[in-house]
Amino acid sequence: MANAQISKKTPEQRAAHQTKALQKQLSLSQDQATKVHTALFTAATRLDSLKNNPSADKKAYQLSAKSIKLEAKKQVIAVLNDSQKQKFATLEKMRKEKHKQKQAQRVPEQG
Repeated sequence: MANAQISKKTPEQRAAHQTKALQKQLSLSQDQATKVHTALFTAATRLDSLKNNPSADKKAYQLSAKSIKLEAKKQVIAVLNDSQKQKFATLEKMRKEKHKQKQAQRVPEQG
């Protein structure tokens, strides 16, 4: 499974992979790519730390993870120009739609 492989990557590897994908999809300059990588690496490191120190409160964990991801997303968007921001929004919309479709397929039929 892809998720099993992703979780075994280091924060540096995850940030590099995400940066490379965004660089290709959004035509990032080298300066932009460096800034995006820094934001993604920081987020990946914080998420790893959160995963390695789980709290008993699942909701608190989820809120913390969501906050970290949102902060990284804001930092990435701040680096982009207007055209790239539009492409990024489209990519995010497509990613969310794909996620919804996968979730719908996972739900066992009740009957």
